[in-house]
Amino acid sequence: MGTGCMKIDTTAYTKLKENDNSNKRASVKNKTGLLGRLSRGQSNTYIEASAAYIDVNAVKSPDDKQMILHALNNHFIFTSLTDEDKEIVAETMQLYVFDTGKVVFEQDKPSRSYYVVKYGILEVLVNGRRVSKIHPTEGFGELALLHDNPRSATVRTLEKSAMWGIERTNFRRVIEEMNTMIYEQNREFLEKVPLLQPLNAQQKDSLAASLVSCKYNAGEKIITEGDEGMHLYIIRDGCVSVQKGTKEIARLYTGDFFGEMTLLYKVPRQASCVAVEGIVKCVALSREDLQKALGNQLTEIIEKNTILEALNKSHKLYYLSKDQKESILRDLEYKTYKAGDVVIPNQSSCQGKLYIVISGRLHYARTSQIFAEKASCIGDEYVTLKNQDQARYEDDMIAGCDAKVGELTKYKFENSIGGKYKEVVRENNAMNVLRRVYLFSSLDSKTLKELFSMIDIKKYKDSEVVFKEGALCENVYIVKRGKINVIKNGKIVRTICKHDYVGERGILFDKTTSASCVADGTASLWIISKNNFIHILNEKMRAQLYHRIQMQDEDATLQTLEIIKRIGKGVFGRVYLSRVKKTDKLYGLKVIPRRKIELLVLHEHIIQERNILTTIDSPFIAKLVKTFKDERRVYFLLEYIHGLELNSILKHVGLLSNNDCLFYMGSLILALQYLHERDIIYRDLKPSNIMIDARGYVKLIDFGSAKITKGRTYTLIGSPHYIAPEAIVGKGYNKAADVWSLGVCLFEFLCGRVPFGEDFEDPYDIYEAILEYNLVFPNDIEQPTDAAKNFILQLLSKFPEFRCSGGIDNLKRHEWFNGFDWDALLKLSLNAPYTPDVGDPLDDIDDEMAEENEGLINNESIQSMENPIEINDPELDEYRKTMSSTWDKDF
Repeated sequence: MGTGCMKIDTTAYTKLKENDNSNKRASVKNKTGLLGRLSRGQSNTYIEASAAYIDVNAVKSPDDKQMILHALNNHFIFTSLTDEDKEIVAETMQLYVFDTGKVVFEQDKPSRSYYVVKYGILEVLVNGRRVSKIHPTEGFGELALLHDNPRSATVRTLEKSAMWGIERTNFRRVIEEMNTMIYEQNREFLEKVPLLQPLNAQQKDSLAASLVSCKYNAGEKIITEGDEGMHLYIIRDGCVSVQKGTKEIARLYTGDFFGEMTLLYKVPRQASCVAVEGIVKCVALSREDLQKALGNQLTEIIEKNTILEALNKSHKLYYLSKDQKESILRDLEYKTYKAGDVVIPNQSSCQGKLYIVISGRLHYARTSQIFAEKASCIGDEYVTLKNQDQARYEDDMIAGCDAKVGELTKYKFENSIGGKYKEVVRENNAMNVLRRVYLFSSLDSKTLKELFSMIDIKKYKDSEVVFKEGALCENVYIVKRGKINVIKNGKIVRTICKHDYVGERGILFDKTTSASCVADGTASLWIISKNNFIHILNEKMRAQLYHRIQMQDEDATLQTLEIIKRIGKGVFGRVYLSRVKKTDKLYGLKVIPRRKIELLVLHEHIIQERNILTTIDSPFIAKLVKTFKDERRVYFLLEYIHGLELNSILKHVGLLSNNDCLFYMGSLILALQYLHERDIIYRDLKPSNIMIDARGYVKLIDFGSAKITKGRTYTLIGSPHYIAPEAIVGKGYNKAADVWSLGVCLFEFLCGRVPFGEDFEDPYDIYEAILEYNLVFPNDIEQPTDAAKNFILQLLSKFPEFRCSGGIDNLKRHEWFNGFDWDALLKLSLNAPYTPDVGDPLDDIDDEMAEENEGLINNESIQSMENPIEINDPELDEYRKTMSSTWDKDF
């Protein structure tokens, strides 16, 4: 068995407000939903609730609003929504009025809306038989707000009925808009709390998602003097009176905060705070939530971040690597001082020690002027000098108040960073880039240092030409910052991003360049001459370069490709095993009819898929070779992976051993790290999207769900069992959602089942199980190691921020990976636990069959469109009008 680097994407289509306009529905194991029906060739002219009269002028009474809110509170889908979210959902709902005997929606038809009955009685029919009734105040159809899976029953009115309803697109829109606004407002508020200033931007982003909204009426006490408190409050709207006893001592307004000392110390409240002048809206941050979100004690985090802030503020220490700064943090000797204590004696050598003020401040003893504030380095300019310096402090430096200071001698400082400062920083700059270039993964540190000495640095402005097509190949170019586009015949064929390279043809062949290279925005490139590069070129690097050039196959065109057999079939198109007649090189060819692209308005979805694939070059991710187009179709020519899907291997071998899991999880972490560094969220990690190639190594495939984003996104997408809880509730998610899916995979590898909803197929039941979060390791298997369990619990934390604690690279430092050889994995020199025995992909094909298959694409494309699908969707019709006639210009 083999495949191209993508299976046909079977996630659903829709118009969306996201930047990529590609709101795809969650896929299910049996691929139900609208596109599941389309794949069975069914015609679709159905519109849900088409028999209704929509009263757009209907006004909700207070009782109506309460009824809707009560219905929302009774379903798990809405449990994580704030009261404000629910109020906006209720306000957005429209009134649908049906006569007696009218169908609201039909069984097996696409779902669209959620309803709450205002008056009337309805019946629920399954396969034509009544199974229940729906009465006033009851809600139904809530799963439609997640995706368009077919309805499980028909609902029909037994008498004239009216119900408040909201469509899925409106529901997702209002929730996204509200949560985006609140998140940005919360993030802005956090910047105003001095106590939280030592936290870095990522930690503040995490806290912004942890804030809880609360509302108080005039006269209501928010906190009471003398009580023990565990919350910090920030005022979003309104006025708060601060009272000591019966006396008002201050008033606080929007943006002000109170209760901050409880985040550090369990001390009684020093005053009462009372809402005045109407309703007061606040956001609250608890000590418990703060600790969960940050994964550590607050005081330790604040101290650590204060030290890192001091190091980053230093004009010298800023250039140290993250690991070197962490080493300094570990090696510091921590001392506390009372006000007036001498911290640095008069006439001490300035070069003798590095000091970092963690709390408090230092003063000159004679003048009491401030010498150093909190988060300041002292002596950094001296301990970084290579030669001896005679400078001395000319006064006692004393603690201006109670203070905590970290101290490190020059000798220990150099041990911490691994040598003399100047040499260390110079090497840091080189190693940070070179180690991330996969081509250089086989080089040892000595050769990497030698390579660095060969590098010239050049900066390019936006649209500046790096080299032109037809020029002599004289250099290899490595992207240190920014990106450059490879352009051939006027279209972008590849995008070279950070830590990638171009110019490899000139190393192996004495040829002129086959394309032009142009900076896309400002870019900083490292340039290595051909003669210097050949000096460090080894056989493994040469093989990598040959393979990369093969993946840019210039002989592969629509005219030179021979279709061998179909190897994949999906809703949007098919994948064929193909080969270039001249070279016999095998590829996967993904074929998508234009008729389906136009019908389902998939153009932006396909453009994004191409844009992502053209930037990827990782040994753990399958590659795009090139794209084609003609009048009837667009084509993706993909790396052919001769192997098996990991889920097929799991069915064959059963549970994986701890060591096998280390290999596969390590590979997936490297793949996700590569994607996340490029701001790509994968969003559909699962065993069936993981190929194991003929050598036994991982290849991540199918980028139909992936998205480029630097912030949060809201689309519910992926396979239900692997979707993170924050994606289900619609409040926005980020790259940590991929880490959740990674945790589901590890649980499945070790336990033989998914952790949530194993026995369910219905997405509703699966999502409910995920949100209930009853995580239990089965007792009918050999138990995973304690380290493996701890790792799973971290990956499957309900708190996204805790899953990788600052970045996916941190996962590699978990105790479960103690002793794991990451360098050997990156070099592909580890022994793979399982090598698929899949034979020759051409074993079942003879020349006569190959000749017959030449017309396969035309025949199957015609067959697939013999009965054109008609979709009556006004929103889709409007969106279709925005489809540019030149959307495929880069194919």
